[in-house]
Amino acid sequence: MAGVQAILFLHVVVLTIGLFSGLAARVSEGSRHQTACQTIFLICLAIVGATTIVSLGGKPGAWLGAGATLSVMVLTATCDFSRGSDVRIGG
Repeated sequence: MAGVQAILFLHVVVLTIGLFSGLAARVSEGSRHQTACQTIFLICLAIVGATTIVSLGGKPGAWLGAGATLSVMVLTATCDFSRGSDVRIGG
């Protein structure tokens, strides 16, 4: 039983680090740490993706947390959260 708890804890840690790496990649934009944060984010993205794939072989629904984390990481990295941007639709 202790092995299952350790795996679950590791799973939660991987997903949490993945989320924070996405946030760090976005916040570091324009700073001298941008390249390092983006590199760490891409590594974490691959790890969370692999975790999602491995979770597919487990119990039904076990992949849901990893899949949601993967989606949030991609959205965090691609969305522009700056308030100063002017959004225009259709020209």
